[in-house]
Amino acid sequence: MAEPVAAQNAIRSAPTIVRIPHIFLDCDGVLADFDTYARSYFGQHPRDAEAELGSKRFWKMLETKGNFYRDLPLMHDARTLFDAVSHLNPTILTGCPRGNWAEAQKIAWAQAYFPDVPIITCRSADKRDHARPGDVLIDDWPQYRHRWIEMGGVFISHYDAESSLAALWAHYPELQP
Repeated sequence: MAEPVAAQNAIRSAPTIVRIPHIFLDCDGVLADFDTYARSYFGQHPRDAEAELGSKRFWKMLETKGNFYRDLPLMHDARTLFDAVSHLNPTILTGCPRGNWAEAQKIAWAQAYFPDVPIITCRSADKRDHARPGDVLIDDWPQYRHRWIEMGGVFISHYDAESSLAALWAHYPELQP
């Protein structure tokens, strides 16, 4: 028995549901000023300190500092970036160093500066596990960029809020407020 014409038309004219891409914001170097705070602690750029001390000792010193991640200041343009995408309900997606010492500090930092904003902590290499096709990650560290893109995501290399927002609006002009 043939399907009624009205039912056939309903199926053909069903609206396409378009998923709005989710915006993920990295924390250190995008929202939180890791480099400036670490520089004040080590007396030099953190990458130089890590090279001089060795990676294991460098991270151990940050761990023993107590509340290193919780005490990070905001990046100078973090509010500009966040406010521009707040209507899209972004999530903070931040990588944690080895061990379990940084996660609680990063969560406390996010709650202090961006209360009620979801935060996901993971290893930096695993950020891709949270990507769906079209989702955007704004991150200053490009080491795992290819992993995000392999999942169908859009990776925006963060230098400052202005350039990150320009890249986001160029890719998704319909998301602008």
